[in-house]
Amino acid sequence: MAPIHPRPLASLPTTTLPWLTLRDHFVATVGPSAGQGKPLGPLLVLADATFSPRSRFPLHPHRDMEILSVVLEGDMSHHGDGANGSVVRPRGAQLISSRDGMRHAEGNDTDANTRMLQIWFEPVTRGGAPAYFYRQLPDEAGQHLVAGDEGMPLRCDARVWWVDVKGRRTLEIATGRRGYLLAIAGPLQVGAATLATGEGARLERGEVTLEGQGAALWVDLAG
Repeated sequence: MAPIHPRPLASLPTTTLPWLTLRDHFVATVGPSAGQGKPLGPLLVLADATFSPRSRFPLHPHRDMEILSVVLEGDMSHHGDGANGSVVRPRGAQLISSRDGMRHAEGNDTDANTRMLQIWFEPVTRGGAPAYFYRQLPDEAGQHLVAGDEGMPLRCDARVWWVDVKGRRTLEIATGRRGYLLAIAGPLQVGAATLATGEGARLERGEVTLEGQGAALWVDLAG
C-alpha cells in the first residue's frame, strides 16, 4: 500500500479577500503567506481558488513557468497577451507555457462563483515563444489525463489526471514515482485517510484505494 501523508484543511494557508478565497497546498503566491511553503519536485504551486462574481486578478506577468488552470465550478475567463477573451468551463483546463514571458489575468465574468485550481510547474527547458493549450474533459466518469502529453505538453516530468470516484477505485503509483492527490469533491476515503473537499495527500509508490462519490486531481511526478 502506498504511504499516505494527508494535508488537512487546517494546515493549509488561506487568503480571504472580498472577491477571492484561495487555499495554497505548496508555495503561496498571494496573501500573508506569499513566498512560504515548499514545492514537491517541479510542483511549485497548487492553489484552490474561488472567485466571486464579476471579479478577476489584475494583469500580471509570468516567465519560464508552466501554468495549468483547471475549472471545477463556474466559468473562468482569461485575459492577456494570448488567448484573450477565452473561457474555460467545468472539467476544462488551460495550459500556458510562459517561456520568454507573457501577461495575463484570470477571473470570473459571470454572476455566479467560479472555483478553479491553478498549478505551477518549474520547467526543465526554458525560453521560446509563449504557448497556449486547452482541453475539455469528457463528461463520462473515469480517469482522464488533463496535462502531460502532446496535446497539453508540460516542460517537466509530470502528468496531471482528473479521477472520478464513483464507489471504489485503485490508484497505482509506479516505482520511481510519487505525487499529490487533491479531493476536488469529497469526502473521499484514501487508504486509511479521509479527505474532505479541498484536502490533499502526498502519496508515494505503491497502490492506494479511493472510495466515495466524488472526484480527485492526481499530480504524478518523478520520485
